[in-house]
Amino acid sequence: MILAAPPPQDPDEARARILEELAKSEYDDSPGFIQWLLGTLERWLMEVLDGIDGSSTAQAGIAVLLLLLLAAAVFLVMRRTGLIRRSHALSVAAHLDAEPVIGAAQLRRTAREASEAGRTDDAAVLALRALVRDLEERTLLEVTAGMTAHEAADRAGHSFPELRGRLLRGAGAFDTAAYSHRPATAKQADDLLRLAEYIAESAPDLSGTEQAEARTAGTGADT
Repeated sequence: MILAAPPPQDPDEARARILEELAKSEYDDSPGFIQWLLGTLERWLMEVLDGIDGSSTAQAGIAVLLLLLLAAAVFLVMRRTGLIRRSHALSVAAHLDAEPVIGAAQLRRTAREASEAGRTDDAAVLALRALVRDLEERTLLEVTAGMTAHEAADRAGHSFPELRGRLLRGAGAFDTAAYSHRPATAKQADDLLRLAEYIAESAPDLSGTEQAEARTAGTGADT
């Protein structure tokens, strides 16, 4: 039998216990985090409340304070991990083949404007769309309906193999901005926009594309 911790004697002690609990390493961004968090806090609160004598006005006040502090703590942790978004919707289309078709240069300018205005989600989405559109205009990438950001990044990596890691990170930033509960950071948006601008001014490594096409042709011949 595990004995419950003695109830806190004053608000400062209650606040210190909550901060100590939230500082544990388990508070990360892993899947199912919020369910784990709520369950842990509920069990901890029940243990504390079990040790409080309801006949004491002071202890009843501490119990109410604990509830308020725990609610605030859950809210702050959810905001920190992105489970509560600052912006619930994009103001731009997130599809890589979005209509109407806009040129890569215009998409980059619009992405820069969004970034400077602090609209990091819009900036990240527009930056990857600009990158993909640029490769499409240069016939280095064929955009298909429903193509994902990671598929586009993987194929773009054939033409720019030295940038494969940055391309995949950019795809992750796009997914965060377009689909995640958390917003893209200013750094993610800026890095992706810089990558789009760099690729627009860079020559591709066509040997990587040729090797990918050869592997695809070989696979087709085998079947």
